[in-house]
Amino acid sequence: MTVSFNGLGNEGRLGNQMFQYAFIRGMSKRYGYDFIIPDANANRFDNYGLFDCFKLEGCKTGEGSYPTLECRDTAFNQKFLDECTDNTNYSGVFQTEKYFANATEELRKDFTFQKDILDPCQEFINSIGGSDKCIFLHLRRGNPNVTGKRGEKWSYQLLQDYHPLCKKEYYLKALQEFPEDKNVIVLSDLLDWCKRQDWLQDDRFYMSDASYEVFDDGASVPYIDLCLMSLCSGGIIANSSMSWWGAWLQNDRGKVIAPYPWYGEKAYNYGNAELCDADIIPERWIKIYNDPTPIDIVE
Repeated sequence: MTVSFNGLGNEGRLGNQMFQYAFIRGMSKRYGYDFIIPDANANRFDNYGLFDCFKLEGCKTGEGSYPTLECRDTAFNQKFLDECTDNTNYSGVFQTEKYFANATEELRKDFTFQKDILDPCQEFINSIGGSDKCIFLHLRRGNPNVTGKRGEKWSYQLLQDYHPLCKKEYYLKALQEFPEDKNVIVLSDLLDWCKRQDWLQDDRFYMSDASYEVFDDGASVPYIDLCLMSLCSGGIIANSSMSWWGAWLQNDRGKVIAPYPWYGEKAYNYGNAELCDADIIPERWIKIYNDPTPIDIVE
């Protein structure tokens, strides 16, 4: 009896892949099934980074030749928990911990960073006061000139009707939730732009230059940034699956601030808006309003 997720690496980048892995991990534990995912060398449309980033000691690899059950709801769908059958392949986003709350211990072990990623990150965190002294701030923008493997323009600046960009006002209000003596690690896929912002010039802001490393398609390599987030004690996330996981991997060591609404108007065509926000943002995190109005594109 086995469940699979053959589309891993074809249905989103690292943060999305982590949600999909977590979903199949949770389903496997709930029903006592084995689970399999594509191996590290599988030919994928998106950058398939799970094995590069994490140890994933609990998984088996391969592809199951099973009927596919697909879910494109942005809100939690109870039937995918209640109606799981063995020998099924799953496809979808599954972006809420409600799908894998039963497997948090296993996931925290599976999502242990590779040593060559963890060691330099821990060294940096220690050099600026240690985990208790640090929070992170994630600014997601995306370079509008980068073209993905499918030929698509994947910059979030071009997708604001689906994924609103977080505004300066959101971040300033979020920063008020933390003591001023906290060091703030700024992580972004458009770091040069961040360095030009007047409100990020204080000495307590540290820019993560790891964001300059890119894949062949121009997308930022997220492993170092994700690890740095996980080592902090609190954070200000964007409406981003990557910074969601950076905060979740902290294991509730500090406050997490999240923007709402999470999605843009067009994304809510796939599910109830209030349910979507309630499902993706855990109740224990603090929600702060972010104006979803589109803003001008920057480079």
